[in-house]
Amino acid sequence: MERFLYLLIVLIEWVMLVTVAAPMFFAGRFNKHPGLGIWLWFISLLSAILATAVAVAIATISIFITWQNLSSDQNLLFTVAFSVAPWVLLGVAGILLALANQRLAPLFALGQRVDPIANLLAREIMEYRRAKIVELEIPGYFALTRDRTIYLSKSVFELPAKQLEAILRHEYGHIKLGHQNLKKFAYLIYQLLPWVAASRALVYEIDRLCELSADNYALKRVYSKDLNEARRLFG
Repeated sequence: MERFLYLLIVLIEWVMLVTVAAPMFFAGRFNKHPGLGIWLWFISLLSAILATAVAVAIATISIFITWQNLSSDQNLLFTVAFSVAPWVLLGVAGILLALANQRLAPLFALGQRVDPIANLLAREIMEYRRAKIVELEIPGYFALTRDRTIYLSKSVFELPAKQLEAILRHEYGHIKLGHQNLKKFAYLIYQLLPWVAASRALVYEIDRLCELSADNYALKRVYSKDLNEARRLFG
């Protein structure tokens, strides 16, 4: 029975470490290796979710072990203490997590997500590799990738050829590297755990790291000068 308690303590410590330390130490890092950062974020958050599930399972199992020990006339005080200890540990951990999230939440506030291309006048004008290029009737510089379609505002097509190629290459990088699925998965975790600051940090950081990763993909074929000059126009 003691082994269960030790394992439970280790699991709780891991959950605390990930949900509190990850937003503090992972955020804003991995600029040179965004792919590594993406997978570290996902692995750490998913391991914390798994650890939480196992901890709850251990606490539940302790109830059945208590019933068996009581029926076999074992030490009453020790048996009751063992049955209560896992739930006390989970309760204390929950309070500590709530306090930590109150501190971290303002750092990763997420606004309401809206569809930026809904109800906009658009027309398909060309193909780029295996992606459709759609022109949007909106002012300013705008670029968005969805499924295998790249949406660009009219102003983007007025850029010099090298800068336009850099933007297209960047947006196609999102498609090639599967960033849309990664972002959806990150947002799903946030929807399931909206009160956990680490889940908000996950969405924020995955968006940022995907942009850096798409830049790296584009820079294999275009010059950094062309990409940077074009990106400055998007604000």
